[in-house]
Amino acid sequence: MDYIFLVIGSVIIITCFYFIIAPFFYGGGKLILSKEDEHTSSLEMIYATVNEIEMDFLMKKISKEDFEIMKKKYNLMAANLLKEEGDSIPNQEKKGKGSQKEIDIEIIKELEALRKQKGRK
Repeated sequence: MDYIFLVIGSVIIITCFYFIIAPFFYGGGKLILSKEDEHTSSLEMIYATVNEIEMDFLMKKISKEDFEIMKKKYNLMAANLLKEEGDSIPNQEKKGKGSQKEIDIEIIKELEALRKQKGRK
């Protein structure tokens, strides 16, 4: 009777050991993102970082000067990503867009819309 418990216990231990060690040996299962998904995830990561910075500022973990510097930095990164997206539009579609100032205003509006959308989730 003791041998049955030893065999069952050994099988359970080996199974647990397998599930713990197996992920380190498998390189597959990498998530492949398209450019659009990569762009969206980058923007989401930037906005998540800005939200974290705002929370840290509200909890008085960082100074106002540091908060403003970091927020400007991340907003600039988001604006550059959106601007790159605008630059990738073919010239035929760009002709109706207007001047650089109008494009910058459109980017700011899109940033605010994304920030509001992120706040709703």
